[in-house]
Amino acid sequence: MRGIARSVVVGAVALFALVPPVAADITSVARCQKKVATAGADFAKRVIVETLKCTEEVAECQVQCDEGVFGTPCDEGSPPCCDSDDRGSNAAFDACMTAADAYCAEREQKIVGYETTKQNKIVAACSELSPDELCGAQGNGLNFALVNAGCLALDPNYTCNLTNLINCLGGPLQRQLIDQISGLLSPRASDAARVANLQAAFPDLPVTYKLREDLPAAGKVDLWSITGQAGDKVIVRVKTRDDTGSGQSTIEPTVILLAADQTTIVADTILNSVPCSVPNTCGTSCPQFQRTLPFSGTFYVAVRADGAHGCAGGKYRLVVTRPGGPAPALVADDVTP
Repeated sequence: MRGIARSVVVGAVALFALVPPVAADITSVARCQKKVATAGADFAKRVIVETLKCTEEVAECQVQCDEGVFGTPCDEGSPPCCDSDDRGSNAAFDACMTAADAYCAEREQKIVGYETTKQNKIVAACSELSPDELCGAQGNGLNFALVNAGCLALDPNYTCNLTNLINCLGGPLQRQLIDQISGLLSPRASDAARVANLQAAFPDLPVTYKLREDLPAAGKVDLWSITGQAGDKVIVRVKTRDDTGSGQSTIEPTVILLAADQTTIVADTILNSVPCSVPNTCGTSCPQFQRTLPFSGTFYVAVRADGAHGCAGGKYRLVVTRPGGPAPALVADDVTP
């Protein structure tokens, strides 16, 4: 063991002989590395908790709206009714959302404080390190070369120093992962983020759009446009609605993802069948798919009323979850393909 220890010491001395005199010693590098990890992990945990507290508060208002606590849900009746996607549809729902707004504002302020605390801890532990130890790929540094490549990809004007590195780690890179974890832990979070206008506070939470439409007869098609970037993950679901007033749907919906020409089917889009939210008269399932967009541009979702099993037309809700951006737009209504 003494021989091994001596070899390690000799190797360390030889390594540091190549480093300029201003470089930090190995203890300082280790202290900085540890603080980046522990302060960042503590920050992530706190932000996830505060994000979920906020989005769950909003989601609770939405659930109460959908369950009829504030009056007849819009999926079951005509206005006046409660629409969980429109806080202006019902005064009691709006009051609940206003209280949620105040609660979320408190959570946002807490997150700002957590960011400041994290940065102060890292600065105190890392201020002795040289730029190359902070930013390079050398063995005696933090080996953040890959992280810096990610920061540069997000901001072409990025240059690595302690301040910029901390801002990048605590800004777009770490917040992106934190928001993604929050969305995973709370599936309603993406819906809440849009309805409560929380995109600025939680910029990397996916956004869920819910769009109500109907197809009057079997064989008719609605065409919806979706604009996105290559690499965006998009989830599309078609949900049935009550057509009879007795909890039954009369539509069997199908869905296809089309390219910009509105004709070519986008390859490798795997459709899944799930139970319909409102059982339909022909006893069939409802479609959904999840995929990564293969290129940037406009895609089209074709929703069709299928009559193969005896269903006719009816009401449906198109649910699209994706990174931010404009809501899907109806570009062709009740057409015959």
